[in-house]
Amino acid sequence: MGPRAGGLPKPMIIITDWKRVSTTLKEIDIPALNNIPDVIQMTDEIDTSIGALTNHIQKVVKSCSREAPAAVDRRKLPADALDLLRAKNAPLRHAYADSTRENRSKTRALQRRVRACILEVRNEEWSNLMKDITPSHQAFWKLTKTLKSEGYLPIPPLKKSDSSLVLDDSEKAKCLANSLEL
Repeated sequence: MGPRAGGLPKPMIIITDWKRVSTTLKEIDIPALNNIPDVIQMTDEIDTSIGALTNHIQKVVKSCSREAPAAVDRRKLPADALDLLRAKNAPLRHAYADSTRENRSKTRALQRRVRACILEVRNEEWSNLMKDITPSHQAFWKLTKTLKSEGYLPIPPLKKSDSSLVLDDSEKAKCLANSLEL
């Protein structure tokens, strides 16, 4: 990945699939490890064996690892939204510990404020995307597909022969069975 606008390279992390490492290390017939003697008598043999085993483990871990960006910038929240989230979480924990009407009321009010703030942030991100999007952008085509589709068609409620609605699960089963018998 190239450098960012500030000139610094994007921070990367290494992600290792440890299950794959474990499975690979369980393989027995490996030429590098077959050279290790069964009986080690001299310190040179110990050093050689440790070196061969270390090299093998390093190769396996490297082959089961990949490099990925350290952080994805697209979902970061503004500082005021993060502060509001932190301000909500402490009373929320307190409300769970001491569930009084006043604590629940304060918590609900803070949750509504956080929800409104997050909605505002999402709307702002959406507006920014709409300003910056070009016809060659992949998101443009996803957006047009989403807007073109009519969404899902709601399934009408089941009705009995007397035109009343079926509410109970057992009544629904009977209604479906009756419709299949016809």
